[in-house]
Formats: sequence, C-alpha cells, structure tokens
Amino acid sequence: MKRFICKVLVFLLVIALITIPVEIYKIHHASVYAERINGGEVYTAINKSQTKKVVKRLVLGDSVGHQLYPCEQYYDSIVSLACNKAITLAGQFFLLKNFVEINIDDLPEEIILLITPFSLSNDVDKYAYQYFLKPFPPSNYSKFYTEHLFQRIHSIPMYWTANIPFIQTSNYTPQWAVVPFQQEPKSISQLSYEYLLKIDSVANTNNIKFRMLSTPVRDDRQCDVATFWENLPAEYMSKLPKLLQSYKESIVYLPHEWYYDAVHFGEGKIPNDYLNLLSD
Repeated sequence: MKRFICKVLVFLLVIALITIPVEIYKIHHASVYAERINGGEVYTAINKSQTKKVVKRLVLGDSVGHQLYPCEQYYDSIVSLACNKAITLAGQFFLLKNFVEINIDDLPEEIILLITPFSLSNDVDKYAYQYFLKPFPPSNYSKFYTEHLFQRIHSIPMYWTANIPFIQTSNYTPQWAVVPFQQEPKSISQLSYEYLLKIDSVANTNNIKFRMLSTPVRDDRQCDVATFWENLPAEYMSKLPKLLQSYKESIVYLPHEWYYDAVHFGEGKIPNDYLNLLSD
C-alpha cells in the first residue's frame, strides 16, 4: 500500500513539475489563453496598453465603446483600449497608467473615455472575479487601489484564489466568490468618481487633454438618464464640473430598434467612426 501511495505521489509531482511552468508561462503571456476565456478583450487591451505606440489619441471605454472602437482593431491615429464595464473605472485607470508609463517619451495629445452613463454606476460587481481580479492581479495593481476599492475587493470571499495558476487561466468562477450585495447607485458610483479623479490627474500631470464622452443611448431610456443626473452627488459635479458637464452635453439618443439589449447595438447598426477620430 505504501509503495502504491509513493507511486501516486511521484506521479502527481511529475505532473505538477510539467504543468505549473506551463501555467506560469501562460499567465505572463496572456495572449496564449485570452482567446478562449471570458473577457479575452480585457487581455487584448492590457497587452496594447503595455506597447509603445505613437498616436494622437488614446481611447478607453466600456463594451459599447468597444463596439464603436474595438480594442482588437489597429488604427493609425488612435489606440483603443475599450473593452468592458466589468473592469470598472479602476481598470480603465490601470490601462491608462500602463500606457502612459510605456509611452512617457511620446504621449498622446488626448485621452477619451467613451462610456455609457449606466456603466458609471458600476462598483465592483459579480463579474469582478473573472474580469477584474484575474487580468489585474493585486500583486501588480494594488498600489493603485483606493481604500474603497480595497474594501470591496477584500469583501469577496477567497478573492486571492483568482490568481492561482489553473484558475487564472480558466473561466472558473466559484459561487462563493460573489461580491456581497451593494445597492447599485443610480448615478456615478463612489468607485467611478474616485478613479475619474485619478484619470483626470494623470492627464493634467502629463499635459494631455482629457474628455469623457457618452456612447449613444436608446431613445426610450431618456428618463433613466434624467434620473442619473438628478442623483449625481453635488460634490462630484463641483470637483469635475467641466468634465461632467461636457459629458452630459455629449449624450445622443438613437432609435431603440437599433439595440439588441438595454445598451448594445444590434448587428449592422453600429455607427462607423462615431467620433470621427479616424479622419484626422
């Protein structure tokens, strides 16, 4: 019996010695597994954020921004890192920091955050384990955490398991990894506000123009947008008056028949070069 157990242990050790280096390689080369896991676009955005590229504009954004300017697409005059809402504004800030650090000698003239109003309500949701913790491991990014983000991440049961080999490179999300319930604000969340300030600060420090623009909204959601502004804390507007006012003025409504859900465009209805960024 002891001999059998020893053989099993040796076998498991050999398997571990073979597979763990492979997993570590995959973790450090995200493109190896990005195409087959949920949120692959996030890894594409991270990879591009760590690449030197001389451009006029850097585009950040949620999944609707991704429909308009996909991060998988390569352009001459812009770099798009638009991916999805689940990375939160913290993730958008991490992408920006990556890009600024690697391109510090030749920075873009402008940063554009192209985002749906309702994405600004996000404050670490049930998708955080797969879409935030795995691609943005705390070991690399916790130095950029605000106290609020730190508390939200650490409220996820066993949050640290997201970066274990075999889990990080898979679609596995344990049921007990769900973030404790928090009432979603009907306007800009605390997390979004804190990281808008950080994005604005990076832009100002590096003399880069920063604009936040809205993706087009369904015409039958005008009441939801009105509620969004009615519930906006006065402090947020007072700290970022020009940014938020110009964002409010940028909202355009398009026919609801163009959408396949509450925010995303249906097939064949995605506006081409919505912001006219590619004609410069």
